[in-house]
Amino acid sequence: MDLKQIQKTIDWALKNIWVDKISKDYKSFYLLKEDTLKNALYYHLRNELASLFDQHNLRIYTEFHHGGFKADLAIVKLNDDPGNNDHLKDDIENVLAIIELKYKSCSTMKFFEEDVVKIKNYIDATPSATTQYYLAFIHEAEYEYIEDDSWLTLEQQVWAKDRLTELSGHYIDGKMKWTVLSYNGMNKNYRWEYRFTKDELTQAASFFNEKKYSHEFYNHFLGVVSREKEVTQELRDAVRYLMYWKLGKVSSKQQPTSEVVVVEGNTYYVSGTTTQNRLAIEKSLVEDLLEMGLKFRNQEITYEQFKDEVDSITGTSIVLPAFYIHIWQPADFPILDIKVWRTYKWNKGEVVLKHTKPTSWRHYEEYISFFNGLVADVDKEWRDCDKGLWMLGEKLKVGI
Repeated sequence: MDLKQIQKTIDWALKNIWVDKISKDYKSFYLLKEDTLKNALYYHLRNELASLFDQHNLRIYTEFHHGGFKADLAIVKLNDDPGNNDHLKDDIENVLAIIELKYKSCSTMKFFEEDVVKIKNYIDATPSATTQYYLAFIHEAEYEYIEDDSWLTLEQQVWAKDRLTELSGHYIDGKMKWTVLSYNGMNKNYRWEYRFTKDELTQAASFFNEKKYSHEFYNHFLGVVSREKEVTQELRDAVRYLMYWKLGKVSSKQQPTSEVVVVEGNTYYVSGTTTQNRLAIEKSLVEDLLEMGLKFRNQEITYEQFKDEVDSITGTSIVLPAFYIHIWQPADFPILDIKVWRTYKWNKGEVVLKHTKPTSWRHYEEYISFFNGLVADVDKEWRDCDKGLWMLGEKLKVGI
């Protein structure tokens, strides 16, 4: 990850923390004057970006000397081997972000306006630096509602371009409003409404069990399904193998009764499953249903029309029918199983129990909306998101 991408990740976290976490801290009476605001922001940044900080040697410092002034908070990058100089400040390679905070209930504006000038002085003192600057202001005063109301004059907005973001908290009609006004052009869709961070999702995905659920095997036969023009033996085999893959019955180790499948020079072994699952797979390979699958893939029939037919695969679970939907339009219809469903329910703040599992098309449709929104927010491949959610579900503590 290059420096610009690191800054973009920090920027996203700061904006989201402001409107989500700091607003909740304020509502819960955790904030009293400026120092508690500084402590809260420090705390949330450390928690939200822990893996990013460790991976790239980033640190947060308070009362940081920068450009001849003392900044409230600074996020910096240390060199690869800090601690060998006379002072830790000599190990700082880059100052990635400077945050100035104010928390006042007074009617005067001058304290806030002084911090705007202070940021301008930073920029003037280090004109070639790539540092991003943030004004984090809580003003316990009643404001009129004005679209994009800013602490900056039009002239100040010129030098703020590409460098500055305003984070603001104030009252409108008796209710505290938390806003972000960004001149830096980063993360327009910054809201993150999940109980896990992007880093945690990515890290979880890296531990996914590729031996049991081979991506190469899955991707190969998904490609066959996407290419075949009509119901062929190749299409029938691809659907069958994908169903076995979903059931965790594809392995790189041979079993006594395994079917051998060679994919791009690699050998896989497809083993048996329960009588009930075998019956479901047989139903999924019926000619009429495969033809409907092709029509659904080609968007000649709707999801509503297709699911009514797919429902016949099994009457005991929604997981295999949902997967059958998935294999024909994988980018729009995610894989559903107990683990990702538990992650979804946990993310909503619900208690996850042993019997927590999806049981209906309505559940699947809930999950589709959640999953596709997550893919857009994370800006990663949908398969990576699926792996991450699966592993988060694997680690969840489940109640009785």
